[in-house]
Amino acid sequence: MPDPRVTTPFADPRTLAVCHGVPVTTYGYTHILAAAPDLLDDAPLQVGNEAPRVKVPVKCSAEIGSNRLGATTPRMPRTAANDYTPLEAIHLIDGDPTTCWCSRTQPSADAETVWIRLDLPLERTLTRVTLRKRVPAPREQFGSMHLDTGAVEVGMALPAELEVQLSRDGATWATVFHGTTADTPDLRAFTVDFPAQPAKQIRVIGTHLPRVENWLHGFSISAVEVYDAAGQDAALVTRGTGVQTSSTQHSMGQTTDEHRWLWPIHTDLGLKWARIGYHDDPVNWHWVEKTPGVLAMDPEADAAVTYLVERGVDIVLALGFGNRHYCQPDPTRRLPQLWEWYYENPKPPTTPEALAAWERYVRYMVTHFRDRVKVFEIWNEWNCEPYWGDAPNLADYLALARVTIPIIRELAPEAQVMLGSFAGFPHGIATTPAAELEAGSWTGPMLESIRALAADVDLIGYHPFYQCDPDEPRFRGYIADVRAFAGYCAAHGFRGELLASEWNYAANYPAPTPPNWWGDWTCSEIAKAKIVAQLSVAHTALGVGSFFCETWSNYYPLDLTLLRRGTAADPITPQQPQAAYYAMRNLAGALDGLQPAAFPVTVTGAEVVALPLIGAVALWLPGRPVDVHPGTPVTVTLDGTHHATAYDPLNGVEQALRVEHEGGQTVIPGLLVRDCPVLVRVT
Repeated sequence: MPDPRVTTPFADPRTLAVCHGVPVTTYGYTHILAAAPDLLDDAPLQVGNEAPRVKVPVKCSAEIGSNRLGATTPRMPRTAANDYTPLEAIHLIDGDPTTCWCSRTQPSADAETVWIRLDLPLERTLTRVTLRKRVPAPREQFGSMHLDTGAVEVGMALPAELEVQLSRDGATWATVFHGTTADTPDLRAFTVDFPAQPAKQIRVIGTHLPRVENWLHGFSISAVEVYDAAGQDAALVTRGTGVQTSSTQHSMGQTTDEHRWLWPIHTDLGLKWARIGYHDDPVNWHWVEKTPGVLAMDPEADAAVTYLVERGVDIVLALGFGNRHYCQPDPTRRLPQLWEWYYENPKPPTTPEALAAWERYVRYMVTHFRDRVKVFEIWNEWNCEPYWGDAPNLADYLALARVTIPIIRELAPEAQVMLGSFAGFPHGIATTPAAELEAGSWTGPMLESIRALAADVDLIGYHPFYQCDPDEPRFRGYIADVRAFAGYCAAHGFRGELLASEWNYAANYPAPTPPNWWGDWTCSEIAKAKIVAQLSVAHTALGVGSFFCETWSNYYPLDLTLLRRGTAADPITPQQPQAAYYAMRNLAGALDGLQPAAFPVTVTGAEVVALPLIGAVALWLPGRPVDVHPGTPVTVTLDGTHHATAYDPLNGVEQALRVEHEGGQTVIPGLLVRDCPVLVRVT
């Protein structure tokens, strides 16, 4: 049960503005229109149809009976005891050579100017400024995330060009250096000497930023040292100096304030599902059992789960990951200047002692959350090194799962058990001969784990897309592949449902500098919204849970968010809704109660994706979306006599359609189909 002493830290949104009579609700510094905005110019849904197009009111999660839409949450709210912000600007003046700061990283080397400002408590005569890199530390991978190609470690990212300025009053600045750093991997410090002169403020401006870690481009060093005429470093917090930076990299963890402000938007979106624990949350083993033998749940994270459940959101909780107290001989952290997960991952539990400790963790978690969590997932992406914490090993994962499943069944018989989500999806399974699938080499441990555990679990998760070009065969063939994959699972004893438990499309501005692990195809904000709509509708029609990854994210280099990242600022960069946010919210209400169906739909006039649902048909044009599509007229024929309406999820409008009845069939002439789904409801 949640800690009764903790009151909810999540304030109800307030109305800050009204636009043309529509309230704008505010979550921290994020402002969300309380109705569907006009993302595109209002366009007809049927040729020659003069019926009015009417805005459909949006619904929050509690007002929606059911849908298959969810999101992976961007970490979780947490108390200060379980917060970790290793790259704050204070490390530039703490005198510790092992700590460091990093700017919020950006898609290209010069997307934004990055600066550091120091304020001395009083004016001093200065002669030198030194920028110092972090002292190297042993970097053992432990299955952790590797550096990008050509990237340097955090604390060692010196810009190629610098400007150093001094001021006595904060208004007038004198440049004492402007030029290149000639940085090399062996350079440990960069020093600027200049004639002695009085100053109270020092400003360092960096451009041509290098790639750092796997975050794209940033400015990251250990210290700014400012020497006076006596040879003393005046840039220390112990001497009263203060520091401010243009921005700070909070990595995947976000900030405490952002969590508290934005957590309620899950319910504004109308999502019925949220997935937690899949990356680095207070529910993970390494947070729950920080001291051996002491298991405790963060009270604010606890309250966050309760908040969503009370507002109509069901929870998928991923149980994971390793714990260094049990899974490695030396529990000492080697890289404290980085987040533990996933930069210094402990190995997974494989020994009898470690598995016994894992069992205690699982028992604690299931007992604690069984009245609020609908689904317990056994690890996340166990088939890839950064999340398993070691080279993936099917036998070790099966052993862990077989320890875990009976505990969940015993302690939470009403909950569902989910096989740990796969990193990836068996694209091409629909066209692969059955004998090749059974051979065991086609997709490695993915299908092998299904053969071993399909009959023992209720849900199977997978991660199909991160920025896949919609013209690629794996995207165009996805619907057929999902059906084939579901059939494969059923053939091996599976009787549950599939979850696309992570997928993402991004609209980075500017586009990230290649190469990137997700590929280099880019799309516009509107195109992203259209793909989000396509996949949300397709998953619903296929009976698959659909989890966008993530609800918001201010720091990951991929546009891993439904909010706009905006211009970097310190300490928090405000985020505003993208078009995809509103499209997802519109669909959450429009798909309320809709279930997969199988009935004939005939479409003439164009190549169209047409998916039947109970009481509806979803249609769209395949391929790469464009910002503005004029619409392609098609004729849709359905068995039976029906009335019909069309719903546009981008603008959130519906329109009664003109239909014709012929020979026991309903014909919808001149339906305008575009590259975003149109949802045709029939009654």
